[in-house]
Amino acid sequence: MAAYESTAANTTTTTTYTDVITKFKEMKTIYYSESGCMISTLNDKFSKQFLQKYTNLKWYEKYNKHAEAVVLTAKIRINIFGKLFKVYLHRPIKQIHRWEYEYFFGFGGHCEGFSFDRIIMTFAETFDKEVDFEYLLMAGTLADGDGDVGACVIDEQYIKNVLKLLVVGGYVKQWNAFNHFKKWFKENGLDYEMDTSNAETMTSFIFDDYEHEHETIES
Repeated sequence: MAAYESTAANTTTTTTYTDVITKFKEMKTIYYSESGCMISTLNDKFSKQFLQKYTNLKWYEKYNKHAEAVVLTAKIRINIFGKLFKVYLHRPIKQIHRWEYEYFFGFGGHCEGFSFDRIIMTFAETFDKEVDFEYLLMAGTLADGDGDVGACVIDEQYIKNVLKLLVVGGYVKQWNAFNHFKKWFKENGLDYEMDTSNAETMTSFIFDDYEHEHETIES
């Protein structure tokens, strides 16, 4: 695998794709569980702008087991290393004064702070065993026009894709994994001053490259 190894631009790090794959596997081992899924609450201001921009995005009424109620659900696809991963968006239809509903949407008691613009993202409940994540993590390696293999640097965009794959791909179930991996990159000389300390900031990563769909949500 030495032929595929790369270092970050303008640093003295010796971090390679092999190191990233090894750390990714470690995060998966520590932070994955069979139950539940990762969720993220979009900033209300961002959500309102998003809804105003994509008025043709199709929302469908679907029962949400986490909220224990029927909510509006839409689907977008996130591009990570050239592969599309599904992410579901959920909005409230009305106020429901029940703990599970309020907790899911981040409202206070008696739906304090209720907003029709509130959007919750949910990620995969389990990773797709058919996806070769090691291959995707090697996606920084490209073939040139002559078919020769060259290596790209491990740069900011590559790191963002690694972190997105970890969460969106369903390989971990705790936000600590996201922060842990980002800290590992920094400790290894790959610090791009990315504000990635919590789940909310993941929004900027998610909406870097995505597609929204118009067909009915799959079960």
